[in-house]
Amino acid sequence: MGNRLSKEFGLIDGQTYIIGREGEVYIEDHIYINSPSVSRRHAAMKIKNGRIFLCDLDSTNGTYLMENDRLVPFKEGYVSPSQPIVIGHVKCTINSLLAISGIYSASKSTTSNSEETDLMPPNQ
Repeated sequence: MGNRLSKEFGLIDGQTYIIGREGEVYIEDHIYINSPSVSRRHAAMKIKNGRIFLCDLDSTNGTYLMENDRLVPFKEGYVSPSQPIVIGHVKCTINSLLAISGIYSASKSTTSNSEETDLMPPNQ
């Protein structure tokens, strides 16, 4: 999987990407989500040995996995690029976060499904 992450997604092994709401200054390697429910430094995504390790950074509104249509609180662990997650109140996948951030092209076949590229609040 390491080669696929590098080639298709443009991710660098060992690199950390911060997921959060935009602050006053643009910071490279940040993935921005424009939502007041997302903390400025909400979560960190690190590529470890070709796998995606996601960690909540003690955010105000939390990070969750979607499992069987239920929100499950998530602190840290490995996730797949297509795993449904919720950052604050924004439902997404790692694929969709990378697509909106421009880290890799949204035209890749991995984001052709509109459900993966649309960011929307979860049903609560």
